[in-house]
Amino acid sequence: MRIFVFTFFIVLSFLVKANDSLQGSWRGTIIGHTDNKDYFLNASITLREKENYTIRLAIFSEDYRGEFLLQTKLKEGNKLYIDNFESLNEFPYTLPHIRECFTGFFLIKKEQSEICELDLYRDPINRRLKDFIHKDSMGNYIPDFECFTSVLLRFSDEDTLYAERQNVADSIVQYKKTRAQELSSRKLIATKEWTVRNENITLQVWDNNKQDGDIISLKFNDTWVLSHFLLKKDKYTIHLKLKEKDNRLLLFAENLGSIPPNTAAVSIDDNEYIRTFILNSDLTKSETVKIILMK
Repeated sequence: MRIFVFTFFIVLSFLVKANDSLQGSWRGTIIGHTDNKDYFLNASITLREKENYTIRLAIFSEDYRGEFLLQTKLKEGNKLYIDNFESLNEFPYTLPHIRECFTGFFLIKKEQSEICELDLYRDPINRRLKDFIHKDSMGNYIPDFECFTSVLLRFSDEDTLYAERQNVADSIVQYKKTRAQELSSRKLIATKEWTVRNENITLQVWDNNKQDGDIISLKFNDTWVLSHFLLKKDKYTIHLKLKEKDNRLLLFAENLGSIPPNTAAVSIDDNEYIRTFILNSDLTKSETVKIILMK
């Protein structure tokens, strides 16, 4: 599971005339998270009923897409309270504790330029003592996870940057979904296994027969460590660290080459022993190797 330290600043822009409602399209960014990725946001606000607004929020990066639904209520004329937060879908992973980040209320502010801003005042989060296992430079305990410090929402109807980035993110996410469907439709052949003694291993992959244009991808557990790779006589090296006792390396055939099936030689080196396997895959099945870490 991925853990994020949400110390970031979200900026969304919304151009509103003095007599306009809060309804409309919103855009934003997330800055300062620990995985050093760029996250962007698209949101739409609609009036559900008197003083009750629904915010549909999309958070996306180069390899993540999540959609959330916030139910809010306008109080005191300038505070939009978050009553409910619902996760609609996330792919291919979930952002832990994201619900805790969207609490409290948005303070509605308007600058002299007539730009409306929504500034989030988040509720404090109560942590248990066991959540604090690390210390900062001053010796104070800090939790593994924190939400962002502030959220500011605005809009600019001339800005196409976020829309372009979301289109890119959507296409990547769709590609990953398609890959997952392709993988699930192929039969897995699991007849080979190897036990290693060190968690750090080195893989090498190459075409051990006539070089015939075989293109492969390699999946190690849930991660693609090689994608659309043209096999050659020269060995290609991949360094991996085993975190689990039981691991699986899968050969996915992207084509059949000129001499079917798609065949690759894969060696596994744990710094003590080296074992080489010949894996065969085609467009209906994928061969795997089970790698067992001796603990």
